Amino acid sequence: MNPNPLPPLLETGCGVVAGATLTLALASMAAQIVFRYLIGSSLVWSEEVARYALIWSAMFGSAAAYQRGGHMALTVAVDLLPPPVAGLAYRLIHLIVIVFAGLVTWHGALLTMRNFERDQLSPALQIPIAWAYLAIPVGGILIALAAALGLWRGLAPSRHEG
Repeated sequence: MNPNPLPPLLETGCGVVAGATLTLALASMAAQIVFRYLIGSSLVWSEEVARYALIWSAMFGSAAAYQRGGHMALTVAVDLLPPPVAGLAYRLIHLIVIVFAGLVTWHGALLTMRNFERDQLSPALQIPIAWAYLAIPVGGILIALAAALGLWRGLAPSRHEG
């Protein structure tokens, strides 16, 4: 039994949300095709639902992929290092990802708050557009958390098991 349930919970949770939002996007696009070509009347809201669902899916999917080591990595230089030095290099990579995710989170949060203040609505759904922008800081936090777990565990970003 894993004494720390957070890593599998983070990976599984992010994967489930990414899959659900991707399914929502595909269902919305399929409904648009059916309505446009078989019924002859297009759905006004389907393109927005698909777009916003894909944004959320990408952010949650990125965190899940980072957690399971699914992102592309060039490891030629690190593979040539002795194991203790390679471990330090992996930790440095995780630190860089944490800093980048922190910047994404910070600027995404500023953008989201600015859009909530403006109360701008999406054209078709008439919901605050800031809900779509909220995916940016949420995704940044999840990626930073996944990188922090990798840093703590000292695992290679491209090879560790969830």
